[in-house]
Amino acid sequence: MEFMEALNELAAKIGIGRIVPDGTGSVTLLFDGKTEVSFTPDADESVVYLQSEIADASSLGDGDCRSLMEASLSDTDGAAFAIGRETGKLILWKRFGEFPSCAALETAINEFLGEIARWQERLDGGLAGGAADDSASQNAGTFNFIQV
Repeated sequence: MEFMEALNELAAKIGIGRIVPDGTGSVTLLFDGKTEVSFTPDADESVVYLQSEIADASSLGDGDCRSLMEASLSDTDGAAFAIGRETGKLILWKRFGEFPSCAALETAINEFLGEIARWQERLDGGLAGGAADDSASQNAGTFNFIQV
């Protein structure tokens, strides 16, 4: 199933109507009135990138940056961190292959939103000097933000 087809099927199920990508091919949706997630497929929609700004990178100390880099290896459930060149925001992003169904897309979004929530909580609690929080990877997929 092509990404935009799956996304529009999901949009219809949750009552937001047809979704049209912007000029770059991306779609950005707001969840719970506070969490923006951008969906960017490659040209043939065989790969889709989900990303969300989760913090202001300028508020991170050297220890925080090291903790995030270490966490990228094992605590992100396959996601990674970046810093937006234009925005200076810390971004959590994840690469997905094709979605075989609308249900698979729904699951991926829910898991990614859960990952965002866990990392925002960890960032609010301070990262530097702390041991990795195993619950970030152990609780993956336990959130149901989208329910259809």
